[in-house]
Amino acid sequence: MKKQVAFILLFCVGFSTVVLSQDIANSIKNYELSKSDIISRGRNLLLDSYVSGDLDKVNDAYLYLNTKIADENYAVFNPFEQIYLGTLTKNYSFSLHEILRLDSISRLDPSSRRRSPVKPNTDQLSTKLAENSFLYLLNIHRNIDKSTLTAENKSMLKLILNDIFRDNDQKQSQEIKDKIQQDINLQCDSFLTTYPQSKYEHYVRNYIRFAVTRSDWGIGMDFSIGYTSAGSKGNYIKDGFAAGLGWDFHYKKWALFTRINIFGTTTKQDFYFTRTVVLPARSSVTYFVPELSLGYETLDNRTLTLIPFAGIGGLFCDPVQNDQNKVPALKNQELSSFSYQAGINCDLKFKNSKANPKLKNEYSYNGIRLRVMYFMPATEIHELRGNQLMVTVGWTIVGYNKKRTL
Repeated sequence: MKKQVAFILLFCVGFSTVVLSQDIANSIKNYELSKSDIISRGRNLLLDSYVSGDLDKVNDAYLYLNTKIADENYAVFNPFEQIYLGTLTKNYSFSLHEILRLDSISRLDPSSRRRSPVKPNTDQLSTKLAENSFLYLLNIHRNIDKSTLTAENKSMLKLILNDIFRDNDQKQSQEIKDKIQQDINLQCDSFLTTYPQSKYEHYVRNYIRFAVTRSDWGIGMDFSIGYTSAGSKGNYIKDGFAAGLGWDFHYKKWALFTRINIFGTTTKQDFYFTRTVVLPARSSVTYFVPELSLGYETLDNRTLTLIPFAGIGGLFCDPVQNDQNKVPALKNQELSSFSYQAGINCDLKFKNSKANPKLKNEYSYNGIRLRVMYFMPATEIHELRGNQLMVTVGWTIVGYNKKRTL
């Protein structure tokens, strides 16, 4: 009896499985075209019509897909296709609506949840539209001019078409592409000036116009050699030769210079490091002049940057090592003083650097740095009193990133 019951149960399960499989197979065979299938077929029809030059059928397929098929759950075209086909078929409202839709999406908080429609399957439509666009672009622009659209809408459509197809030739050099972008930027500036309250302003500034300027922060360094005039210290020391190494930090037009300057000279009189430790006249001495100065950029162009500066520092005088070896009492002897300094920094730019391999950065440069500094020790020590002038020339590099201006 148990065997008979088990056999019946197995037979029922097997029979049900066969029946269900046949039912699913029949459902699949008889399943009506889905919306995705209709969209795919419509896009293929539009593609074939476009390639063959039948723009009337392109128009029919475009309108049908947009008005009868597309809804909040299904997209029939990507943004490029929607904008281009709208202008090609003179259905400008679809193109203009797509621009505003893209702009509204760009303003959403990335963390916010938003339903995305089902996108059309990947096919060759976008590729072929772009490849054959040269046949129609001139006529598209003419039709836009002849249309009854407002001047603002006409300008917007022509501007976005110029932007879309500016990189149509991928073999163009980066220099040519940069010039094309500069031309697009000028068109954007003209549009924004003509229509200051345009509903397209945000989109134009953020997604078409791509203008860059120097970033707020920069950093530089230099190494220089030069000459120091003893000035009113001429009774104590001779003029000497100088060298300097420094780092500078830039914020907008402000510059902070941190440097160490060194110059060597010869004494004219005895130098008293203490009452009993004396460096004889005609001996060599070394001066260390650390510097912390703040400057402000008064001129900056493609070839020249001028930054007057003023700051504080020190003046430290040491005997040279040879004299210290001869006179042990001179070891660890030093004359020092706080000092003030002022001057001007002049960079002659001769080579632009590339901070970004894709964009030539005209704000970063190598160059020749000419520096004139007048320093004034604040001391009663006779050997250190008296102002001096230091003139140096050397090599410098200054680096800035770029930032986009909206």
